[in-house]
Formats: sequence, structure tokens, C-alpha cells
Amino acid sequence: STVDVTGTTQALAVNTRYIADNAGLVTMTLPSTAALCDEIDIIGKGAGGWLIAQNAGQTVHFGALDTTTGAGGSLAAILRYDCVEITCITANTDFIVTSALGNLTVV
Repeated sequence: STVDVTGTTQALAVNTRYIADNAGLVTMTLPSTAALCDEIDIIGKGAGGWLIAQNAGQTVHFGALDTTTGAGGSLAAILRYDCVEITCITANTDFIVTSALGNLTVV
């Protein structure tokens, strides 16, 4: 399914595609529960871009880079139309970028 996110926050669900469609930054929070190989897609559209926020114990791996584990870590678009697909590789905690368009900021 696809969700057009017109607000500035969104709780993410697995196996769903999201379009970040706001003039301000759209903060999207990873689900606390995800099974092995569950996927999430984010497509940039709005001028504000998007940021994936994490819950306690979660990490996103992007090539040789890893986000800071837990709520302090994030993955974010640099440009308006940046896109990302992430896949869960360890239930609930670890996600890997399997596809990306544009450049992303890893915190």
C-alpha cells in the first residue's frame, strides 16, 4: 500500500510505501516491530524532505555507514526528491538500505 504523507510526522508500518509530501520536514518513525525481510519505502516529494527517526535499540545500515543506535540516530534526505528502500535484517532492531536515490545524511 502507499501513503501520501501531507503532515510533518508519520509512524511507519512495514511493507508500505510512503510519499513525503509536505513543505516542511516530514519525520517518519520506524516501527518498533518488524520481521526479517519486512520492507519500507520512502519517496521524497515535498520541499521539506524527510527524516527516518529510530526507536530504542534500532540502527539503519547504509553501505559502510551506520546510524547511531537508538533514538539519537537518523537517516535523512538531503534533497527534495531523495528516495530510500530499507529492509529489516534483524527482527525489530536492524534495517539496511537496499536502494537509495540521491544522497542521505546518516546521524
